[in-house]
Amino acid sequence: MSSKPTPGRFREGRAGNHAPAPQRRRRWPWVLLGVFVILGAIAGVGGIFASQALGVRDDLMAAKSQLGSLTDAYKKGDAEQMQAIGAEALRLTTKADATVEGPLWDVASALPVVGVNIAAVRSATEATHIIVRDALPSGIELLGIMSPDKLKVEGGGINLAPFQQAQQTLPQIKTVLASAQAKVSGIDRGALLPVVDDAVGQLISVVDQAGPMLDTVEKVLPIALRMAGSEGPRNYLVVFQNNAEIRATGGNAATSTLIHAENGKIEKVEDDSVEDFYNAGVTGRLRSDLPDETLALYEWDFTKNAQNFTRTPDFPTTAQMFSQLWTQTNDSQIDGVISMDPVALSYMLKATGPVPLEDGSEINADNAVKLLLNDTYEKFGTNGLAADAYFADVASRVFDKIASGSWSPTDMIDQLTRSVDEDRIYAWFPREDENALAVDLKIDGALTADNTKATQVGIYLNNSSYSKLEYFLSTSLAVTCDAATRTMTTSLTMTSTVPGSDMSGYRLGYRNPSMNLPRTTMILDTLYVAPPGSTITAINPADGDVKKWNRDGAENGHPLSSRTMLLKKGETKTVSFTTQLPEGELGPLEVRYSPTVTQTPVTIDASCTALFPAAK
Repeated sequence: MSSKPTPGRFREGRAGNHAPAPQRRRRWPWVLLGVFVILGAIAGVGGIFASQALGVRDDLMAAKSQLGSLTDAYKKGDAEQMQAIGAEALRLTTKADATVEGPLWDVASALPVVGVNIAAVRSATEATHIIVRDALPSGIELLGIMSPDKLKVEGGGINLAPFQQAQQTLPQIKTVLASAQAKVSGIDRGALLPVVDDAVGQLISVVDQAGPMLDTVEKVLPIALRMAGSEGPRNYLVVFQNNAEIRATGGNAATSTLIHAENGKIEKVEDDSVEDFYNAGVTGRLRSDLPDETLALYEWDFTKNAQNFTRTPDFPTTAQMFSQLWTQTNDSQIDGVISMDPVALSYMLKATGPVPLEDGSEINADNAVKLLLNDTYEKFGTNGLAADAYFADVASRVFDKIASGSWSPTDMIDQLTRSVDEDRIYAWFPREDENALAVDLKIDGALTADNTKATQVGIYLNNSSYSKLEYFLSTSLAVTCDAATRTMTTSLTMTSTVPGSDMSGYRLGYRNPSMNLPRTTMILDTLYVAPPGSTITAINPADGDVKKWNRDGAENGHPLSSRTMLLKKGETKTVSFTTQLPEGELGPLEVRYSPTVTQTPVTIDASCTALFPAAK
């Protein structure tokens, strides 16, 4: 009895072979079509995602470009343009943020290998949007009220109101940055493709740096406002160091100005108290409380005349001498001492523009140093009082220009930063929190107590010829080390370009004839200051050029050796000091020197990297 074939199974043919049922032959085209449909769908989804990713990239790049133009708008004081920039940046980041929140990005972020990169881009986009949406409006508002024209005070000074408003706004901006940082904190940059890490890493760096920076601003702003007289009047002595008669921290400090600050308004003080102070400095009325150990390191007139207070490489010592002289003269206290040299002044003139002078000429960034440290001495000859009066008048006019506020704050900050980097600006304040600010800004000029934060080494110069010859002095410093013996050798090379003796007598060496020296020879008291805990083991030349003036001792815990060097017209000479460094870990190497009219190149040999974690 025959049986019907069972559908869906094989049936046996006459020759005993097996063949598929007819239904199977009809199904495979549909299965293949399904595969193509799935592949096509995946390709379509991939294309859509790629298009979205490119759109996010373009939106973020456009937003970045918009934000980059904020600086120009701020400099122009164009509040309307700044608002427009903020609105456009927000539109772009809103669009990008909406895209990365879509379901395709959920799926793509979970894919192996590429998923971590997609997730990183998503987090970075979200963080950017948070900043632009929640922090940028407040930032633009602050920029608007801090435009250069709104920071000025009639008569000279700074409008403190915008900075006081910033105090109220900073906490909110910090909160927003913390939210943005939370978005990117989980990104594992080690797992990212280089192209993704480069882009995402920029944002992470900005967010990471912005938080501590805002913490610093929040801490510093109240102090800075008090220093500007927000809680009561302040008086600061501004000292101008003359590099043509070099001193350890710059030069002869015969010229100074008293500045009064009250609620942001700044003005010069010109009254009997200032005149009495000046006369006391000239006639040597300071009753110094410096220890004999310190006094023995310098010439006898160190504390006898205010122009010599800058012989010490420790600026706080100099500043306290000026402060004591003021108190002893006027029975009152000043609120700080600020020092700068003519080179720093020339940098500031780059920001302010030229300043007209009484004789119809002008002082500007290009001629300031030559005018003050060269031309003036030829103009007034041996009349030192006339030269000092001229310096004071020029300083007064430049101060008026600076106090007017008619310059770009960003340009001025750039020039001040340059001056600080070259050790041309120092400041000291008697209040602890204010002086801590000077330390943070690296303008305190102090000899460190130990080698923890920095290992200080320096070679400084003091004019001993009573001349203005150092207008023609250039210097360079070199440091080499021997890690095996823990020794360091610091060398100062000095070059004189004095053109000849055909100059005013006031510029030539007044002391030189008593030493049978040409008046064109520089007599330089060369001070080597070694790190705390170290020992000076060798000096070359051992006795300098004037053996009887050799001095050795210590100041503020730093071993110090003084050797007098004679530098003839057109001569180049090098003096070297070798130090046995103390045991234990040393802070980064910090090389210091007396700033001259020209730049001082500093070379630190690679042999020092084994002893110091970093070199300045």
